Amino acid sequence: MRKFILQVHLWIGLVAGAVLSVVGITGSLYVFQPELTAALYPHLYKATNPEAAPVDVREVLQQAGRQFGKEVVTVNFPLRKLQNYILKVEGKKEWLFFDATTGKYLGEMEQRRGVLDTILEIHRTLTVGETGSVITGACALLLAFVLLSSGIMLWFPRKKRQLKDGLRLKPKASFKRRNYDLHSVTGFYVSIPLFIIAVTGAYFAFPVQTQQAVNTLTLTTRPEPDPKTLKSAYQAAVPAMNVYQALDLMESMYGSYHKRYLILPKDSVGYVYFSYTNQVEVGAGTQQRPAVYLDQYTAEILYAYDPADAPLGHRVTKNWFVPLHFGEVGGYITRVFWFLLGLVPAMLWVTGILIWLGRKRKRKITVRTGNKAVA
Repeated sequence: MRKFILQVHLWIGLVAGAVLSVVGITGSLYVFQPELTAALYPHLYKATNPEAAPVDVREVLQQAGRQFGKEVVTVNFPLRKLQNYILKVEGKKEWLFFDATTGKYLGEMEQRRGVLDTILEIHRTLTVGETGSVITGACALLLAFVLLSSGIMLWFPRKKRQLKDGLRLKPKASFKRRNYDLHSVTGFYVSIPLFIIAVTGAYFAFPVQTQQAVNTLTLTTRPEPDPKTLKSAYQAAVPAMNVYQALDLMESMYGSYHKRYLILPKDSVGYVYFSYTNQVEVGAGTQQRPAVYLDQYTAEILYAYDPADAPLGHRVTKNWFVPLHFGEVGGYITRVFWFLLGLVPAMLWVTGILIWLGRKRKRKITVRTGNKAVA
């Protein structure tokens, strides 16, 4: 049985480990996305006076309308180290940046977070779209339910007196032994946080299936609609909501939260979307993000996610999975730890390859000399 588990661990690790290495390294970088984005693009993301209250967003909307002659269709509010307003106007694909202190236009960028958006795309899809998302999600599930469980089984000593050796790195061992210990001992200690990262990561690739699993585990029976299925009831004679009307409605809801996104629909049946957050800065704990989906003609609420009133299963995924996946649940300390954890899959993959090559070389020597290999 142990040999079978070893073969499963080996071959899945060799294949999935390559993907998990890329996903882990890019995930490590993305842990500090707000700080890195602001550092790389300070001319766009840093306000003239960060301590001052932002100007009314309507001033920024008016400035954007005068400058570009188009209606604003997306508003990102200043949050999480990103101190300025970020807009999109109709017919223009670039993101437009406006100083939150003065309302002045600062410039534009094709990707909202620049190179960090590319890193996120690699992390989620390997830059190959839906296929890549399925691959990364499947590898995350293999890590959570196959590699970690089989690794623990292989780590577990056959004799109790060997348990102590399995919990520490030997300081004076050979390179081969140190490599084995680095793979085995480190894998044991990080198995639980890696499991958390892998399961929460799979949610982004398979949201419906993961939600169903969480609902089952939490005994959640109250259904919540899939936002992808929501549509406005098209009315040719009724004008669609404009950004100022949407903003008025947004300000009438969830007054105790901070505004996050306002997005107008791209077509005649899309919905108006509002998003809020409980955190202005990158902080610890849950991320409570109310979301509202409105009919663009009647302003009827098609669906509203309330983090305080939603069914338990949805509160688990929507309130906890993001801070757990990116390490924000415990503040700066867990973010640093999660950054290091993201490098672990690459380390386990490399050390695993070295272990495999060493055993392969040993088998060749054994066959050539006719001696019996020592396990």
